[in-house]
Amino acid sequence: MNDFQIAKLASLKLIVKEAKNNPTVVAQIPMFAKGITRLEAITTKMDELSTQQAVNITGVTNSKNSVMDDLTESLVDIAGALHAHAVLSADQTLLTKVNYKESAISKMSQSELINAAGIVLGEVEKLSPAILTEIGISTDEITEFKAAYTEFAALTPTPREAIIDRSSTTSQLADLFAEASDLKKNTLDRLASQFRRKAPEFYQKYKAAATTIYKRGSKPAPTVEVAP
Repeated sequence: MNDFQIAKLASLKLIVKEAKNNPTVVAQIPMFAKGITRLEAITTKMDELSTQQAVNITGVTNSKNSVMDDLTESLVDIAGALHAHAVLSADQTLLTKVNYKESAISKMSQSELINAAGIVLGEVEKLSPAILTEIGISTDEITEFKAAYTEFAALTPTPREAIIDRSSTTSQLADLFAEASDLKKNTLDRLASQFRRKAPEFYQKYKAAATTIYKRGSKPAPTVEVAP
């Protein structure tokens, strides 16, 4: 969700909170009470989708971060060893395939990391035990590298899958915001005016909760050059 949607959701949740804190007052208008019940269900669903949207956008959970760290560390070590072997054996083809510096690896996207790891894994598995010993890479290290690669690839959605998931979530949120807006404007607000007479204190709380507090980011002041 963007900043305005977050602020809007906070306002809607506050309306629900104030209503639930005053059940006797709200019960005076059954249709208003039903509207609050529906609004609560909408905000609960929004919270769920917001969490899902955040996961889809980052694509990384805590457990996945751990696997990503393991894969990155192994990739740096094994790619470096293969690079040294390629230089000493004058293998330009291999040199081109495994020329991944640590600084470049640290900046890779998830899909780029998977592609690089797949290439390096394929090349290191071609080497003989004697060469592996020479460059300091054990079979256990290769096994761990392969396991991290397989697990990370399984946890990472394809770009198309991520776009589909994110689009679906965004669309559902938009529909819920539209429903909540319509419910508030055409049902709750219309009925709430009665509380000015029946429960003035609650009416003021409702009006305050219904106000969306959203501050736009201020633009930086222009830089003024002073002549010497």
